[in-house]
Amino acid sequence: MKKVIVIFGMMGTGKTTLAQALGKEMGWPVVHSDAVRKNLAGLTPTTPTPTEFGKGIYDEDFSRRTYEEMRRQAVEHLAAGQNVILDGSYKRDAERDLVRILARENGAAAIFLYCACPVEVVKERLDLRAKDPESISDGREEILEAQAKDFEPADLTLSDIWGVNTNRELPAVLEKVKFLLER
Repeated sequence: MKKVIVIFGMMGTGKTTLAQALGKEMGWPVVHSDAVRKNLAGLTPTTPTPTEFGKGIYDEDFSRRTYEEMRRQAVEHLAAGQNVILDGSYKRDAERDLVRILARENGAAAIFLYCACPVEVVKERLDLRAKDPESISDGREEILEAQAKDFEPADLTLSDIWGVNTNRELPAVLEKVKFLLER
């Protein structure tokens, strides 16, 4: 059965790093929300767009369009017989439910990997990211608290949502995820 893997969580928790590594390891395409969002806005992926939380290209309407486009791309990959990885915050249960529906309608399984790590680690990562001119993310420490308040918690009791502790070295995290996916 084909798979739609959703790697989600708060900013700075290692979603994109895990998505890129898993995509490379498994040979699966990765659809990054940051790249899709900026493409829809007519920007290059590395164009910095720091705005207030929930404003500009990060407002509810633009976010809805971003996730719609990600689902459209996922359907294309599934139709081509490929598994696909979706990388984004997926902060709303409703967003996650739309992926479940998409998967079911396309004969695929939806699997959600909820990335989490201590806030100190997140802040360190956000600081490093701010200094990286190649970063496509606009996540910053000054909007972290607002995102935390706005994020609908993942229900880790659901069989399709797996918690992933990203406060470990990437090879260890990747091996754990591969083990879970192969079960």
